Amino acid sequence: MAYPLDPYKETSATIGATLGRARPALLRRLSSLALIDRRHVTVALATADGRVVGVDPAARLGIVRAVARAVCNTFCDNVAEGDIILTNDPFSGGTHIQDMTLLRPLFVAEQLAGWALVQTPLPDLGGMALGGYYPFALEIWAEGIRVTPARLYRQGVLQRDALTMLTLNSRLPHLVERDVQSMVEILELANTTVADLATRQTPAVYAQALDQIIADTAVQAQATLSELPRGEWQGKSASIHCCLEEANLQVTVRLTVSGEAVKLDFSGSSPAAKGFVNTTTATAQAAAAIPFFSLWPALPVNDGMFQHLHIAIPDNTFLHAKLPMSVGWSPYQPSQAVVQAVAAALSQAHRTLPSAKQLAAPVTSPPLPFTVTGCGRPDCPFPIPQSPTPNPHEGE
Repeated sequence: MAYPLDPYKETSATIGATLGRARPALLRRLSSLALIDRRHVTVALATADGRVVGVDPAARLGIVRAVARAVCNTFCDNVAEGDIILTNDPFSGGTHIQDMTLLRPLFVAEQLAGWALVQTPLPDLGGMALGGYYPFALEIWAEGIRVTPARLYRQGVLQRDALTMLTLNSRLPHLVERDVQSMVEILELANTTVADLATRQTPAVYAQALDQIIADTAVQAQATLSELPRGEWQGKSASIHCCLEEANLQVTVRLTVSGEAVKLDFSGSSPAAKGFVNTTTATAQAAAAIPFFSLWPALPVNDGMFQHLHIAIPDNTFLHAKLPMSVGWSPYQPSQAVVQAVAAALSQAHRTLPSAKQLAAPVTSPPLPFTVTGCGRPDCPFPIPQSPTPNPHEGE
């Protein structure tokens, strides 16, 4: 006699297997892989109200949870089977213009049961420089087109005008169109797998299993945090270069362990920058959580990790970018600085952390197949174009 599987275990295993297949499949399909940072290629599953229940890779948890919440705030009461929402808006929970997110609602028995999400950097969406990396950008529009949450598909029908908006604003329209189609295919793969599971279990049982997965992670994360000594510690980052200002920027954080929760307060960090090293709160929060992942290596990566981790980012710092600030470099040097500062504070309370360099690996600058032109000052991380050496025989 066959006995039914425990819904919690079955759901947890299915989510892990779905993500384990979907992200490699997406990486194989992308046409522009040589032009983008493959670490930003992300697949996630979320509850009906936008809480992330699984994500690959783990370092993107803080980012995709912010995007999922922003989309739910707009569409959860106005979405249908076959819809696909797209957004790359840094100010709607995102990172920078390059990272495009597609979300598809999962319906079972005409009920919204969850979301499948893919996030991929597109090779070019306009702006002053290929790929959107422009250190001298004073405004977001110098980095590319900003797409707030909108429908790419409506009840299974492609909204051609939405896709055309992307391709007409790209130097590489054929690559953009192919990559968007690859993202849609992965959403279909994830949607089919999870829909089969939720149909067998019924939507109510499936929803309960998702809640339990997140709750269990929250309990286990809190148990680890409670082992940290009570107290307060401060951490600072290395300086951050800005091509448009002489003064460098710095991240400062105060870590407070109270027993029930951990608080990170970024008051004292540098004010907003003129160039593209500002960062959105979603990006800063994602980076701030990275050092804590080393405390929870065996935990499922989901929204539960943030329930007892409270992050305060004052709106007068460069970690709290507001429209129309430029944010093109936010997932890299500014995020590295956030990781450095948090790791410096956390290491005073927990002595066995990996090195700051290891922790910051997911947010290090990518090797790009094109040049990002900088200011030429000695501490600038970006080269300046070299004038070609005159050929004394030219014209002979």
